[in-house]
Amino acid sequence: MQRFAVVDTETTGFGKTDRVLEIAIILIDGKEITQEWETLINPERDISNSEIHGITSNSVSLAPTFGEVCEDIASLLDDRIFVAHNLPFDRKMLEQEFSRINKTIDFGNGFCTLQATKMKLEVACKEYGIQNETAHRALTDARATAFILLKNIEDTKSSSIELSPLSIKSNNLEQVTRTFSRSAINELHKPGQQNLRRIFRTIDVSGSSGAELSYLDAISSVMSDFEITSDEKKNLNEWAKVLGISADTKLDLHTKFLGEIIKAAKRDNYISELEEELIAKAADALEVKLDSVRGKDKPNSEIQLKPGMKICFTGKATDNNGNEIFRDTLISHAKKAGYVSVDDVSKKGCDLVVAEDKSSMSGKAKKARKFEIPVISVQEFLDTL
Repeated sequence: MQRFAVVDTETTGFGKTDRVLEIAIILIDGKEITQEWETLINPERDISNSEIHGITSNSVSLAPTFGEVCEDIASLLDDRIFVAHNLPFDRKMLEQEFSRINKTIDFGNGFCTLQATKMKLEVACKEYGIQNETAHRALTDARATAFILLKNIEDTKSSSIELSPLSIKSNNLEQVTRTFSRSAINELHKPGQQNLRRIFRTIDVSGSSGAELSYLDAISSVMSDFEITSDEKKNLNEWAKVLGISADTKLDLHTKFLGEIIKAAKRDNYISELEEELIAKAADALEVKLDSVRGKDKPNSEIQLKPGMKICFTGKATDNNGNEIFRDTLISHAKKAGYVSVDDVSKKGCDLVVAEDKSSMSGKAKKARKFEIPVISVQEFLDTL
């Protein structure tokens, strides 16, 4: 029986320095879809093509880095035939990511549905009657690719290239997946939804018992939307009783879980307004008391722009209508207003950084936060003019 791993990635671009933003993996055994897995990924850099996939810095601020979920991904891909629509692209992006964490990967001979159909994904979907309402998102594109593969499954057996499974050398292949549900085909993947499965992966479990780990896993499942419904709360309470977890231990685990969310938010030394809202929402759902988590960044109301200020622009800029604003145009506006444009960020040589959005993860924005230099969005800068 052939065993496939259908993969789709959304990325920051196509180059050597570009990163994976989102990945979805669907497993097929024979002719049956058996499991699916997906997550947003924090690229630890700026995102200049959000207009394509709708993924912004805010979308991935609490998401895992590739290194944090690499074992999950390795577990799913290992010993399966790699499948993608435009296989060379997805293979290249994953090769780059695995290379950055010094992991050896042999992709074998995979199956490219683009080559098989000679059609772009959206055209192939129309040809085969496949609905893909949220194109350019990893999960729905991977599902579409999986259905195309199933339509062409016989071609994989008669392919002129002998297919061979992917192989990853790893010391730890712990598989974390969720069972495929056919009703999920019609689900719309929500752009910007933070995936909290990562919390369970990175939490410090030293000294935790098997029961505590099982309970933490249950929390990470129900908290994917930062809410715990009344039914989910009831189920969690019943599960805690089954596991023999006391009320005090349950509160400790909830507090620990919230702490991991806060730790993820502080990874870039900046807690955005959205992150602050999500943390408060999580604390409320977990019924954990929350102290202030505001970072050192100043609210926009406290940032006063004065003539002579040294301003550094970073990343792509667009107006409210999505039209690109060229860097030279911004610099010209700044000079006319009496500001000084600088090319780099330094502790004494820069007073303000203007980014596509305040949550930017560009190198200049990160450096600014390190030096406690204010960061504002392009739109906020234009509003001051």
